[in-house]
Amino acid sequence: MSLNQILKDVEAEILGRRGDEIKPLFDSQVAAAEAHLASARVIGVGDTAPDFSLTATNGEYISLRDALSRGQVILTFYRGSWCNFCNAALITWQRALPELEAKGVTLLAIAPETPDICRDYKQAAGLDYELLSDLDNETADAYGLAFELPELAREMLSGLNTNVGDRNGNGSWTVPITATYAIGSDQRILLADCGPDYRRRVDPQDAIAIL
Repeated sequence: MSLNQILKDVEAEILGRRGDEIKPLFDSQVAAAEAHLASARVIGVGDTAPDFSLTATNGEYISLRDALSRGQVILTFYRGSWCNFCNAALITWQRALPELEAKGVTLLAIAPETPDICRDYKQAAGLDYELLSDLDNETADAYGLAFELPELAREMLSGLNTNVGDRNGNGSWTVPITATYAIGSDQRILLADCGPDYRRRVDPQDAIAIL
């Protein structure tokens, strides 16, 4: 099953539980992302991928350049483990991991959540690739992806006992636009999937096909 079909099923399940009153939560976040992308300088195909050094779940630092020294990299930005859609996408990437490893490709996922939350989710979800903590969204901002969740989304998420600011460790409700990049060993972007709707994402097989 494709990732986008999986994400459609996630949306249907949420709507089945919450009803139409949950739709403003979806729509307000997409609108805020659209407004951000209208003026942001987002990294795209052919650009040099900004380097980073971020804390992994084992407490060590991982840099893009170090990962590229071992081969190509798939880099995927997710909003946080509070997001059902992000969780489904991360698990789908886990299923693609053997094929990526056979090609010598390193898979890395980046979120603004604290290292402890990243570690706990990695263990709970049974992920075998690394989740990196981008505190203060410095890396997301370097890629042009960081934006603040709108007030309506904050109110609705808080009503669902989801405090993104606490999970980010700094009180900030800033998250990245969901995006996936395939990066060549020369640090050039080969594929850039970046859209405002976090319910629609590139399928791992489409990314693998260009590597």
